[in-house]
Amino acid sequence: MKPSKLFTAFLAILGFQTQSCTEIEEAPDEYGCPYTTFKTNGTVQDENGNKIEGAKVNVNINVIIERQDSTGATHNDTIGQFNKASVSDKKGNYEVAMRGDGSGKFNYEVITNKDGYEPDTIRKEVQSKDLEHLKEGTWGTILKNKIDIVLKKK
Repeated sequence: MKPSKLFTAFLAILGFQTQSCTEIEEAPDEYGCPYTTFKTNGTVQDENGNKIEGAKVNVNINVIIERQDSTGATHNDTIGQFNKASVSDKKGNYEVAMRGDGSGKFNYEVITNKDGYEPDTIRKEVQSKDLEHLKEGTWGTILKNKIDIVLKKK
């Protein structure tokens, strides 16, 4: 094999390896790609503190980083968007877990629906330091955010 073909083959393999780190939300940890698991949990209840079973809870997370352009102006860029839904159990508890890039700040949007109740949307912006760090590592981090939900009856 000629050196140019060997080099081309090497670049193709290297390109495949680095590309595997870009889409890891549900994929296994190929090639030791770093990842963050976002765990979001809480309780769904009514205004009187009664737990609500069967509420659909949809959690959206946008991962935002700040960057400076060549003029020195600061801009926010979304580097990851994750979405997962859950249904509250008999005790009103829900939990979702998503995997992605964990740097920057996080915009949470929690949308909850249940028949007989007004839909509710909670928006929350947090920094990594504001989240509970269940595991801290070079290749795997677990961040937890507790968001309790109170629904109003129609």
